[in-house]
Amino acid sequence: MKTKLSTIGSIVLFVCTVALASEGEAAGGEQTIFGGTLADSIWTVISFGLLVAVLGKFAWKPVINGLKAREAHIAQQIEAAAASRKKAEKLLDEFKQQGLEIVAKANDHAQQLGQEMMDKAREDVLSIQRKAQADIEYARVAASQQLWQEAGDMLLTLSSEILGRVVTHEDNRRLIYEAINKLGEQRQPDKK
Repeated sequence: MKTKLSTIGSIVLFVCTVALASEGEAAGGEQTIFGGTLADSIWTVISFGLLVAVLGKFAWKPVINGLKAREAHIAQQIEAAAASRKKAEKLLDEFKQQGLEIVAKANDHAQQLGQEMMDKAREDVLSIQRKAQADIEYARVAASQQLWQEAGDMLLTLSSEILGRVVTHEDNRRLIYEAINKLGEQRQPDKK
């Protein structure tokens, strides 16, 4: 407030000085803005002062208040934008973390699934091997029985030719068992 009064006072003194100076020149016949009497100059300064006071009260204060309100509004918007940015960065970090967790879980699941598939494939291979071994054993036993059967038939044929007579069913059976026992005894020393 004191600066306003001192400014107004300085302006009034300046105007008065200019008015007095122009009064002296006006006497020389030259026309200027301040050409006129001292009373006209004083009324001009008073009018100017009143104009400054009225503008200060009714124009400058509302303009300054509006500018301050705008400044406060802009500061508030800047603060809100900064808070929104921090919130967005925090959400982005959370989403990144969730994304990394999802990728890690997917990798773990894929590894687990791969391991399960490998285990199942290994079990299937072992099952196929056991079945193949069982089939081989079954075929070996069947072939062995067929060989024994054919050997028995050959013995019957040979015995009937050697003996020159028809061999009865009882004779066939007895001869087969004897032959089988002899062959079995001969094979056992080979196994040891």
